[in-house]
Amino acid sequence: MKSKAKILFLFVVCSCFFSAFSQPKNLDLYLRSLGLVDVQKTNPDIKVQLAYSSINNFVKLDMYGALQKCYLPKEVAEGLSDAQNKLNAISDFYHIVVFDGTRPLHIQQLMWDSLKLPIEQKTKYLAYPGSVSMHNYGAAVDVGLMTETGVIVDMGTTFDFFGPEAHTTQEAILVKNGKLSQEQFINRKLLRSVMVKAGFEVMSTEWWHFNYCSKEEAVKKFTLIK
Repeated sequence: MKSKAKILFLFVVCSCFFSAFSQPKNLDLYLRSLGLVDVQKTNPDIKVQLAYSSINNFVKLDMYGALQKCYLPKEVAEGLSDAQNKLNAISDFYHIVVFDGTRPLHIQQLMWDSLKLPIEQKTKYLAYPGSVSMHNYGAAVDVGLMTETGVIVDMGTTFDFFGPEAHTTQEAILVKNGKLSQEQFINRKLLRSVMVKAGFEVMSTEWWHFNYCSKEEAVKKFTLIK
């Protein structure tokens, strides 16, 4: 009987520990424990406004809780810092602002389950948790531009907008059809130019999403964040 009670006690303790550890309020500690770095310590000119630390996102759920910092593998953080430095060389009025960086796999699963779209549409904008996202390795960032006064620069759509207006391959047509202004197009090109020069790759369906490397490289270089 004592043995069963002891096993039950250990089960409860372990369950409480892992439950508490997986809560959003502990993401800061968890990501740092895996050796990820705070991008603003790498380059304080980078701004952070995590969309999933509020309800202002496509699923209208706060998924990150108290997390307010963007953590990335050191190499990726340095790449983003390089992009900011290239932006500074053009104009000191703009900052890169991070909407999302490293995204643990359990958060990816929560997003997938929460997004109420047909499967063919869902997979255009969100990686199926079983296939793993570049964000789950910290090898992708969702970014925009912010002015020195703290205003998000207009890119024609909001972050995480689901539709052709967010695509990067149809911008000339969007401008021609009046769905994207010339100024919004120029803003996108400015963001892309510094990110690409820093080694990041553009995503065709999301103007804000940039991969640091290929998925094959990410698997070799970085830890899968669960």
